[in-house]
Amino acid sequence: MKLFLASEAKHPDSMKTLDEYVGGLKGKKIAYIPTASNGESDGGLPWGKWELGNSWKIVNSVDAEVEPILLEDYLNVKFPDQLLNKDIIWIAGGASGYLMYWIRKTRLDKHLPNLLSDNRRVYVGSSAGSVITGSSLQVPEWDISDNEIGAAVIPTLKLVDFDIYPHYENTLYDEIKKRYRGNKLYLLKNGEAVIVENASVRVIGEERIISK
Repeated sequence: MKLFLASEAKHPDSMKTLDEYVGGLKGKKIAYIPTASNGESDGGLPWGKWELGNSWKIVNSVDAEVEPILLEDYLNVKFPDQLLNKDIIWIAGGASGYLMYWIRKTRLDKHLPNLLSDNRRVYVGSSAGSVITGSSLQVPEWDISDNEIGAAVIPTLKLVDFDIYPHYENTLYDEIKKRYRGNKLYLLKNGEAVIVENASVRVIGEERIISK
């Protein structure tokens, strides 16, 4: 299993690291899932306008074969057969709870472990796309994060045994430490990422961890 879990995958530093990690993005077949952006109601793009966002523009600037996949379109459609020929499954940022709801609704959560068992395929998470791989959605509920009340009741993908706090700023440390109830939390600033490859975990950037 190969996971590239970024605070903000579109950040120039993260894009450079990702390009190196996958041996070049040019020519890669990417499934781009922007569903999380449709769940944002405060400061995000209007519903269905994900193609106006910078993330979509940047993904399309690397000469890859990019196919957008909105989970909302697959409620009663066989899924995810079209992911089988993809090199990268890119899950973009937005509302973590909304994203995880649709991942479960389409049963993508049942298929991802098998898809990612092929080490030629890479999971790229950006913000919410990284958060949902962890042990819980407690972080998005906080008012210092996304204020997604009720998100924590939705089970996550649990692809990793830690959590991620994206878009971290140093001034938030004490408040995060006071609130966090879990085993391990990586604090990632934009431009930083955690790369997970089988049993190996590597931080790209400064390693900041809150643990029990």
